[in-house]
Amino acid sequence: MNRLLSFLLAFAALVAAKTASAAPLVEASISSRFLVTGEQAVLEIVYPGDDMPNEALDMRIPDVPKLTIKATPQQGGLEWQQRLGMGRRWQYICSLTVFSYTPGEYTIPALEIMIDGEIRRTAPIELQVINEDDLKWSKTTVDRQEIRYAAAFHALKGNPYVGEKQPVELKVYFPIEQDVEDWGIPDFERDGLSAWRFQPQQPNLRGMGIGMGSSSRRASLLGRGFHAISYPSTMSTNRVGESTLGPASVKIQAKIPSVDRFSAVFHQPVTLNIPAIKLNSKPLPPGAPDGFDNAIGQFELQVGAVHTEIREGDPLMVDMAISGSGNLDALQPPKPIDADGWKLFETSAVERGEERREMYGQVNFRQLMRPLRMQTSIPSFRFVYFDPVKSSYEILLSDAIPLSMLPSTAAPLAGAAVPQALPMPLEEMTDILGIVQGPVTLLTKRVSLPQWLWQVIPALIVAGLLARIARLKLGPRMQKDPDQLAREKEWRDVERAPEQAGPFYRSVGHFIERWLGGESDPMIAETLAKRDEVCFRQDAAETKLDRSERQRVLKQLRRIALPLVIGFIALSTQFGFSQTADAPKLYEEGRYGDAAKAWLDSGDYEQLPPDTLYNIGNAAYRLGSPGEAALYYRRTLLRDGSHAEARQNLRFLERKFGSITIQRPDYQHQLARLPLDTWKGFIWAGAWMIIVGLLIFPATRPGAGIRTVSIAAFVTAPLLAAAGIVAWHYYPDDARFAPAKEQVVVVADSAAVRTDAARGAPKVIDAPAGSLCKLITKSGDWAYVAFTNESRGWLPLREIEPLIPDTKPAPPKVRPIQKLENNA
Repeated sequence: MNRLLSFLLAFAALVAAKTASAAPLVEASISSRFLVTGEQAVLEIVYPGDDMPNEALDMRIPDVPKLTIKATPQQGGLEWQQRLGMGRRWQYICSLTVFSYTPGEYTIPALEIMIDGEIRRTAPIELQVINEDDLKWSKTTVDRQEIRYAAAFHALKGNPYVGEKQPVELKVYFPIEQDVEDWGIPDFERDGLSAWRFQPQQPNLRGMGIGMGSSSRRASLLGRGFHAISYPSTMSTNRVGESTLGPASVKIQAKIPSVDRFSAVFHQPVTLNIPAIKLNSKPLPPGAPDGFDNAIGQFELQVGAVHTEIREGDPLMVDMAISGSGNLDALQPPKPIDADGWKLFETSAVERGEERREMYGQVNFRQLMRPLRMQTSIPSFRFVYFDPVKSSYEILLSDAIPLSMLPSTAAPLAGAAVPQALPMPLEEMTDILGIVQGPVTLLTKRVSLPQWLWQVIPALIVAGLLARIARLKLGPRMQKDPDQLAREKEWRDVERAPEQAGPFYRSVGHFIERWLGGESDPMIAETLAKRDEVCFRQDAAETKLDRSERQRVLKQLRRIALPLVIGFIALSTQFGFSQTADAPKLYEEGRYGDAAKAWLDSGDYEQLPPDTLYNIGNAAYRLGSPGEAALYYRRTLLRDGSHAEARQNLRFLERKFGSITIQRPDYQHQLARLPLDTWKGFIWAGAWMIIVGLLIFPATRPGAGIRTVSIAAFVTAPLLAAAGIVAWHYYPDDARFAPAKEQVVVVADSAAVRTDAARGAPKVIDAPAGSLCKLITKSGDWAYVAFTNESRGWLPLREIEPLIPDTKPAPPKVRPIQKLENNA
């Protein structure tokens, strides 16, 4: 059951993490980063989503010297327009026109936009404006006419760091009077670098007539109009030194009007050649911090967790988002700065689509982790990267996330850590002890034998010594009849007679004739006749007598010769066997609730033995109700104070959950290994030893060896009695805190103790599961209680249970995790 809950928790975390990671971001994109003077580009602010932002678009257009940024004529102002984007998903855009008449490098700063009450920032955009005189022109033939065009690769940085990702673009200027059906995909060579595929920016791929209109694809060069086609991509160098992109060629499909057929056209493939560009990469500086994994760019780190309230042993999902610009497609997940006490599973990355080719955006990771012990926070995560703008290594640290954990009641995995506890030597338990196996008998309803019954033995010894003394003192006056002594001696000879019929009956006949001659019992005559028949026949005399016949004869003669009156005092004890055969099986199958019910239903509650109550406590713990587990361990100890397993499990549970209970020194736990009645027995044993020792002297003659034993008893008895008295005084007894009938136990996972009998009353303290308290009074559904730490307050009655139930208790049940409350 607990494993199923853990799986459902992890699944819910995955779904929530996916939802969180899919939160829309505001992005900025530009139709071309490389423009000739006077050429216009379209800057688009894109907000993905089906619903339009609630706020009206309020964005300040940045002022960049010598660079003009204004609203596009098609849009007419700053407002959101809806369109279908890539993947046929709706998005909202705002378009701006960008151009400059001054060659140089420009940076459009991050734009701030209010979306659903939150300020969103776009990434800054770098671009270059090129003098048209710097273009290199080439020639090709279309429909037997020579046409001039310009085509070249452009990169923002000619000397990047090795591994640094940067925008790169193939830009083609082709005469406007020549229509083109398809601009093709370049086929290019590369050496020492990696680059995504180059593909043209087409108006029909960018929207539905909004934004990138025909003006965004035109440029005026040398007094003529040209198509301005951009093939954007990204690239990064793989080695230090020279790297080459190109040469390349792109095959376009030119539209040629038909001379023979009016309005008909045919397509002519035209190959455009693009020269190569060279880059000279420089190495990263030395001294990279530990944890650097070739992340190059400018990044921000955000870490969050969907669930911050869990039970010990449950997994949790941590969402990590790295946003910014750089080699996003090569980033490795951040690592926790302190993974001690955590089980880390393999980190998964959220799959990115076509946006993975971009150098701006966000990468999301999911880290599934499980605490191995009680934790108060999720550790900080660390991400190391190299900033090419600052030329330095940077370290990002997330904040630790507060975590609320309740101890687990599930069986621990192999190798689980010892639960956190006080800084003192403790039993290294990772779980409660198992249930008690084997047949369990119900307690008798009759009065059980008293604990002092063992004292009958020393009392009999004393009585024997007193009788011995009386015999020694009064014996001479009370001599036994010599004939009686002789009769007893000869009877013992009869009992020791051989097994053959002749010797046995001869001995019996001799005894009868000497001592029972005057008796008229028919048994005597029958025995004498049998003797005469056996002893005067040789074959019969040597025959072995049947054992049953021998016993019958002796029994009858004993009745006549040695009459004895024997009294028997019968002490009968009735036991009923509890029907719990299925309960251990249900427990092993993980059906803890059914197992507890089976144990409870095995007999009247007053008859349930301590082992059964102990097993119910284990079932409650496994079920997820540690408070009821502590309750049944205490009920076990109330019925049998020497139940070692119940005391050990209760001690473990109170330590693990921090229960408010009586704090006892370790020596009291050692004293509790023996029942209190045993320590009391030491006192009585010392007293009896002294009494017996005193009586041995008058009961024995001078020089008897047993007198040495009595002297040893005089030495041992005071020590034994003193140990019993001290142990009795210091024996752990919860009844000194409150009588058993007034003791109650907190069964809720965590109960808020209030100053008054009302939910809105201020809180006094949080009482963890298993806390022991004294019931002072009741008021409606509330109880006024006192704890062992002298705190007092009101608790709902449903959150506590009495140690001694008034009626048959209900089986333990699962109690949901309650959120801890704070005082206002």
